[in-house]
Amino acid sequence: MLNYRYIRFLLQKRQQEPLSGEEEQLIEQWYQSLDTMPGQSAGGQEEMKQHSWEQLQAIIGREQVPARRMLPWKRVWWAAAAAVLLLIAGGKYFYRSAPASEPAWVMLECPTGKRLRIGMADGSTIWLNSGSRLHYHPSFPQQREISIDDGEVFFEVAKDAAHPFLVHTKSLSVRVLGTAFNVTAYTQLDVEKVSVAEGSVQVRQAAREVVLHPDQQLVYNRSSNGFKQQEVMAAQTNSWRKGDIYLTNVTLAELALTLENIYGYEIEFSNSRLKNCVNSLHFNDKEPITKVLDLLKLIDNITYTISNKRIIIAGKAC
Repeated sequence: MLNYRYIRFLLQKRQQEPLSGEEEQLIEQWYQSLDTMPGQSAGGQEEMKQHSWEQLQAIIGREQVPARRMLPWKRVWWAAAAAVLLLIAGGKYFYRSAPASEPAWVMLECPTGKRLRIGMADGSTIWLNSGSRLHYHPSFPQQREISIDDGEVFFEVAKDAAHPFLVHTKSLSVRVLGTAFNVTAYTQLDVEKVSVAEGSVQVRQAAREVVLHPDQQLVYNRSSNGFKQQEVMAAQTNSWRKGDIYLTNVTLAELALTLENIYGYEIEFSNSRLKNCVNSLHFNDKEPITKVLDLLKLIDNITYTISNKRIIIAGKAC
């Protein structure tokens, strides 16, 4: 059975770099399956493809696309990308006409164990960390607005004074004109963070507002409603793009989630109070997970057991 989330990832990756022969074969296999989708009549399949093509033209905006009749569908990879980005949900295909007044936002998603780099139509570049998902406005770049559903995202924003760049999380709103910054907003954690590498950003939470400059970070806690500004090394907060992971003063719950997203394991704590232990750790995501856990074992005096893709961490509360 095809892993549609991975197919979507490959189609997004293909915008930036060539795929391997094996990856291209998976894309071809996926495309062939479009003609045999259960519950879809021949007319319904053609309608879905036509809808995907129209959405594709809206997505790429100012880029010139040859007329559909001139390109065989089996070779229109951009159209395939549109179908995947817009028509896959929960591992299944679906098609439903959206009201013209409510255009669908476009989703980008990075599976666990991967990192995704996307070049946007306005010249901005976005990196999604493992297990991250966002939506951007269908009128992008005329309306440069992005909503982070889950995960961690780094932005290099192209300057455009006429079109401010807006990023929303569950609790925060970030407004910029041209800068580079990192946003961490995992739904499984109470903490959201915004860190600035270049330029400045305006961050708002309800009635509170703060302007951040390079090497400054805002930390917001959804549970306590805490709102804290602090100094950081921005080069470390966004070094995950190259596989270097710096976790500074984070809870074991956040560390566990990071490991789950990178290595694809499920991590549990035998003592739930362990989740609140705070520590700092630096490692490379090419290292085996056992090396990271062994380092944690020395620092926090924990023990762990691994069974298949499940890890149980035990120890005394801090």
